[in-house]
Amino acid sequence: MTTRRTRTTSDERGFTLAEALVATLIILVGLVAVAIGFQYATSGVATARGETVAVFLAEQRLEALESAAIANYDGLAAGTTIEHCQTSNIGATGSNCQSTAISGTASYQRTTTITNNPGGTGCTGVAPFLCKRIRVSVTDRTLTAQGDLGQTRTVDLVAVVAPRN
Repeated sequence: MTTRRTRTTSDERGFTLAEALVATLIILVGLVAVAIGFQYATSGVATARGETVAVFLAEQRLEALESAAIANYDGLAAGTTIEHCQTSNIGATGSNCQSTAISGTASYQRTTTITNNPGGTGCTGVAPFLCKRIRVSVTDRTLTAQGDLGQTRTVDLVAVVAPRN
């Protein structure tokens, strides 16, 4: 007579329902954290784009005024001008700014202030100091990730120019 041994094991392979639920919960929490991170990253990219465009517009205006000062220093009149610049085709055309607000699109406000003899800072030469301070401020309100207008941001660039002797 042959006897067979039956082997009983208590260490069967596999996951219990509780282990599967805990693993699912951990993965779910991780995915939610990644989704929130993407939302913050998208908002940061939009903010950075707005600031980059603002810096470009300020540099564009400052370089134009510095070139004008080299060509005709006395023609660079003191005063303040306000322009509204469109957000599309930045840099594609010579000037994408105008004196009136642009309807139907978000725009940047560019304020240029030219001051004669600004107190001697950066001015050299013989008195009276002949220099002009050019300040270009570009203001915008970047859209948030939810599509709302965010905080107002301003970029300021300042240069001091003097005539060539």
